[in-house]
Amino acid sequence: MKDKEVVILGVCGSPRKSVTTQALDKALNAAASVPGIKTVKIDLAGHNINCCKNCNSCLKNNLDYCPVYKDDFRQEYYEMYKNCHGLILATPMYYMTATGLLQNFLSRMRPLSLLARQGKFGSRMGAGIAVGGMRNGGQDFCLSVLNNMMHAAGTNIIGGGVQFYNGASIWSDNQDKLIDEKGMLETEALGRKLAYMCKIVQNGIELLGEEINDANFLGFTDNDDLKEGYSRRGL
Repeated sequence: MKDKEVVILGVCGSPRKSVTTQALDKALNAAASVPGIKTVKIDLAGHNINCCKNCNSCLKNNLDYCPVYKDDFRQEYYEMYKNCHGLILATPMYYMTATGLLQNFLSRMRPLSLLARQGKFGSRMGAGIAVGGMRNGGQDFCLSVLNNMMHAAGTNIIGGGVQFYNGASIWSDNQDKLIDEKGMLETEALGRKLAYMCKIVQNGIELLGEEINDANFLGFTDNDDLKEGYSRRGL
């Protein structure tokens, strides 16, 4: 069986070009070293992205984009997010958590929420990178925030256990260049593990064929079972 091309998307939530961008590049380059892996990146530096108001104009009008805002959020972001098999979120520490820019970006994926409810993103693997000016600057807490945001759309989070725990933790020391050797080892290991896991999952799906369906990734046997589950929850 020929390997399926697997796409990993990296999203950098720093409002400026920084060590966070460099750390994400390390992870993506490591992922791309795995055969069959393609990487793409969205760098939000310099972008003005408004937060979703949860007005549901997109869903009410059956749109796959936000019709409300005219800002720097590009239509291609929806396609990149929708079609990736792996996702890496990278952010500098702002008040010990992810930047508002990154959180706004993810909130604007609201038009794709129906796909998430159908299990379309349930086979996706995800990982986070947190960069702090201090060695112990809240990176673990921030990584939990990133992981929770990915969980909300059904993404499966990878952990390392040895090289990294719940994501890659980077110390920038408020420098312009990535110099944290231990952090670089973490982010490279994270990128490679994500790539291998994505490859295993996607090729496993190809091999199983009709034995597997999107509803399975939400814990249901098929679409009818999924609809019944939503109905029982009043959704």
